[in-house]
Amino acid sequence: MKKIVCIIIILISSTITYAENAVYFVDADSLLNNSEYGKKIVNKLKNINSKNISDLEKDEKELKKIEDEINKIKNIITEEELNKKISDLKDKIIIYRKKKDTKFREYDDYKNKELNEFFAKITPFIEKFMEINSIQIILEKKNIFIANSKYDKTDLLIQFMNKNIKDD
Repeated sequence: MKKIVCIIIILISSTITYAENAVYFVDADSLLNNSEYGKKIVNKLKNINSKNISDLEKDEKELKKIEDEINKIKNIITEEELNKKISDLKDKIIIYRKKKDTKFREYDDYKNKELNEFFAKITPFIEKFMEINSIQIILEKKNIFIANSKYDKTDLLIQFMNKNIKDD
């Protein structure tokens, strides 16, 4: 009986040890923001977003300028002319809002496409990293309630990616 208990304890402890060394986690945001390949994508997205914001701010200033001009002359011009200018301003505001919505939608679509391509490209490298380091499972850090930081392989994976991923 003692031999059976000893064998079971040995089997359980070796299984626990094996499982302990096979599950790790990484921070996907950190992979994107700190790897060389990810930084290129993030910078490209920031540049596009900055350009969009700049264009929209320029249009907003123009609309504000038109509104200010209407306010300055509203007591001087006829009601008919005032209504025409206000109507024109409203039309320009509608056009601006459509342009703004389109820019944001296009940016979101482009961003999602770029992020999907990023993760599709890094997946084989993550699999290779897992194979080299005998890792069975890598979890995303956001989905873990609490864990010991010694199981965080983010920095090692970033180093591995920087050495192995060549941007096309």
